Amino acid sequence: QGKLDDAEQYFRTSMRLDPWRIKPYESLLMLMNYSDRYDASAIFSEHLNFARRFEAPLLPFHAGHTREKVRDKVLRIGYVSPDFRRHSVNYFLEPVLASHDHDRFEVFCYSDVAVSDVVTERLRGYANQWRDIAGMTDEEAAQLVRRDGIDILLDLAGHTGFNRILMFARKPAPIQVSWLGYPNTTGLSSVDYRLVDSYTDPPGMTDPYYTERLVRLPRTFLCYVPENGGPPVGELPALRSGHVTFGSFNFFPKVSRTTVTLWSSILKALPGSRLILKAKAFSSESVCAKAREMFDAHGIPGERIELMSHKPSYSEHLATYNEIDIGLDTFPYNGTTTTCEALWMGVPVVSLGGTTHVSRVGLSILSNVGIPWLAARTHDEYVRIAVDLALDLEGLQLLRRSLREKLIESPLSDAKLFVSGLEACYRDMWVSWCGR
Repeated sequence: QGKLDDAEQYFRTSMRLDPWRIKPYESLLMLMNYSDRYDASAIFSEHLNFARRFEAPLLPFHAGHTREKVRDKVLRIGYVSPDFRRHSVNYFLEPVLASHDHDRFEVFCYSDVAVSDVVTERLRGYANQWRDIAGMTDEEAAQLVRRDGIDILLDLAGHTGFNRILMFARKPAPIQVSWLGYPNTTGLSSVDYRLVDSYTDPPGMTDPYYTERLVRLPRTFLCYVPENGGPPVGELPALRSGHVTFGSFNFFPKVSRTTVTLWSSILKALPGSRLILKAKAFSSESVCAKAREMFDAHGIPGERIELMSHKPSYSEHLATYNEIDIGLDTFPYNGTTTTCEALWMGVPVVSLGGTTHVSRVGLSILSNVGIPWLAARTHDEYVRIAVDLALDLEGLQLLRRSLREKLIESPLSDAKLFVSGLEACYRDMWVSWCGR
């Protein structure tokens, strides 16, 4: 519902009532990433507190690993996720699974999916070995990983829903890595590395706020390959409507106080403009009322804000981008899938870069697609970029017509290039472990 302050109060109360119940604590950690009230130090501190409470009791029971230290062996890579299904994570994972070199890497997928779908079945076909761990305890799943002899185990969920973070706390693999599903540290000493890039995490900027060692992939920490059969890019909506329409299809809790302030400044600078927000939460009238109140407090009347809920199909969801001229990113928690989808549909996205990973994903995506000038460094610059785009309809139309090709030809969508760099990082991790 976007009521972060209320949610935080309930999570903290639950934590006091039952200190050993993990879900409220992880919900708090996730919430802190959305909030513009916390800096990186405060968020890191809370992750360390989590580890002291839930990981520390397991550390004395870590068993050693007896893998044969052969540097050029075929490596067993394990991917652990509750989201091997139609889920945003898989827009970035599937091209990786589909492109692995199986002569050098044996791929195991540990699926915590209770109900499979067509995406699950497609992903299953990319793995050398598929393990269903739904219903297993963390200890049982950890023992399975040990029996499989996994060399490098990747967590794709972090502190998001239905994760297996306490399986990783048991250290079932000699090398453990965090990537993709969670935009922050795990806080665990049991996780050795985190995969990022030099845009999201410039050397020295964010390193102090991770328990993991940061490994910066060569160009981008993401690989996005759109689904086949998406709708065509439409003409610029402003040419037929007579006004510019901004839009954001991000998860509603990402719409922070700072975000609303910036979006309101843009709308005030362009009196005839409108804003479309699309999120599942807008199926609730009370949530819609809250969203309108947020803008009304900044002098933006409700009739300038259109709220949409989810669409019946993914194709219809993508087609909705043909109703907006310019995408506006959220802050401090940038969009990821939504930004890639917008670019695929020809919609430029204005983003605001901060000093944390979660607030620099937009910069990474836009830079890799070749349009870094859409990533602002300050609040004023964010507003200026959006307004300047809106005032140049001819340039906006040209940009719209070129964005899909820019995305397809960019490092962001080059799966073979991305996996080559990823596999080189895996090999470096393994060689380092062999040298211990």
